[in-house]
Amino acid sequence: MGDQQARGSPRWTDRYPGSAEVVNMTPPDALIKRGFRMLPCMGDGRQSGTSDSPSILNASPEAAAGGNLAILETGDLVKVDLRNRRVDLQVTEEEIERRRANFTPVPLKHDSPWQEFYRANVGQLETGACLEFAVKYRDLRRTVPRHSH
Repeated sequence: MGDQQARGSPRWTDRYPGSAEVVNMTPPDALIKRGFRMLPCMGDGRQSGTSDSPSILNASPEAAAGGNLAILETGDLVKVDLRNRRVDLQVTEEEIERRRANFTPVPLKHDSPWQEFYRANVGQLETGACLEFAVKYRDLRRTVPRHSH
């Protein structure tokens, strides 16, 4: 797909950990007035239904967990490689290290006990967004007979 240029600040993403559904958005007013009706979108969230815009979803790790979306800046180039399922920030490793060193995460505020539980116990999308403490029981059927009630 080639190189794409980042526009706008992605800093809002770190306020919605837990793969929230915040990806399906319209372009900013200034671009709509110039005739843009859709923009490619990339995010660490989910999207139900459809979108008019091309979308790359479930970027992982999430910005709130230290993913590179948190340090993306307006004007950065990103390389999209759909065949290999990769999106790479096209800056030097030194620049990534500098940005990470200067990055201050936004403090999380839980709006419900379910948000707090999810954020504390569910892993990243790249590993299946599983309940981390439950992964050790993945092969439970091998140790507990099926007829055990």
